[in-house]
Amino acid sequence: MPSLSGFLVSSFLGAAARKLQVEIIGKVYPRSFNRVIPYLLSIGVFTGGYLAIDSILERNNELLQRRLAVLREQRALTDKFFDFETEIREKSKHNLGSFWQYYDQLSAPRK
Repeated sequence: MPSLSGFLVSSFLGAAARKLQVEIIGKVYPRSFNRVIPYLLSIGVFTGGYLAIDSILERNNELLQRRLAVLREQRALTDKFFDFETEIREKSKHNLGSFWQYYDQLSAPRK
């Protein structure tokens, strides 16, 4: 989303670029309305460039957020897949013989 500060900075850069062009050329223009039009065109070009780049960056951020969501989902599925050891232990805990149940009780931390 374009911001006011972006418009102000791009307008300032456009005016500064035109001022630099005039300084490099070294020509002294008479005071008239014809001097304003190139400044407005330069400001318009810089502002249009800002709007184009801002829309590209916004689309790239949306794409990045979608890819990160897919990656998080894939990682959650991978973590769920590799969590099978605790499930197997919990399921097999009931199938153990009396010796192994007693062994688990002895090895459990005391509370």
